[in-house]
Amino acid sequence: MTFFRKIGLAAALLLLVQTNVQTHANAHELPSAHATETLVIVTNDYPPYAHADADGSFLPDLFDAIGHEMNVTFEFHFKPWKRGEQDVENLEAWGTLPYRRTEERARKFNFSDALYIEDSPFFAYNAKGRKPAIHYEELSDLKPYRLGGIQGYYYQPWFEEAGLSVEYALTEEQNFKMLHIGRIDLFSTARSVGWYTIRNLFPPKEVEKFYTIEKPLLEGSGLFLMTSKDYPNGDELLERFNAALATVKQNGTFESLMNRHELTVNY
Repeated sequence: MTFFRKIGLAAALLLLVQTNVQTHANAHELPSAHATETLVIVTNDYPPYAHADADGSFLPDLFDAIGHEMNVTFEFHFKPWKRGEQDVENLEAWGTLPYRRTEERARKFNFSDALYIEDSPFFAYNAKGRKPAIHYEELSDLKPYRLGGIQGYYYQPWFEEAGLSVEYALTEEQNFKMLHIGRIDLFSTARSVGWYTIRNLFPPKEVEKFYTIEKPLLEGSGLFLMTSKDYPNGDELLERFNAALATVKQNGTFESLMNRHELTVNY
């Protein structure tokens, strides 16, 4: 092999090595077309919508469908309600759910379009199954009754302003147990959550003795995803989320998920 042929071969090998190195470097620099962003969502155990110990429940499944439309992955963390709000405020999570929208919350957080719409009636119990009528026009009309509640829920300032007697607990289950033994007279929660909890706590004969009074605390009110106003690109993410939510409602996915989880809500 001549000297010039050796030089030419060496130069060709050097060019090939440089090309491979550059190609390998570019492969690391360019983002994958399949890369997705992960967003943390915090909720509490809130059956039938979200179960901490179940393989699948409505809200996580709904967010899987929304995430598919957005090309993001939602990671659900189950924590007490107050911890969830703190995680959102501290930017440790993008959002928490499901929340009612109030003026006080709207000053601190952003809200999605309504995930779904559901009444929150007052539940009552009568050991003899008589279901006596309880009427009120203003919340202050309920002063003769002992109410149950969950600390930090949207209605707490309303009850305080109305001067009502309220015993607060940590969960729906605790409130319905207090209602059953006569420690409280009324407790308000979302209709499907209330009946689901009652049916899982008590035998059928006792379930029949629970009822809802005529006027709900909230009627036709939405439940929302609540997000931080300071989250990076938060406004753009929320806009994409609302568009994806509208898509899954329009294309039949939302109704299919409701049927799978045996829920009936307006949306």
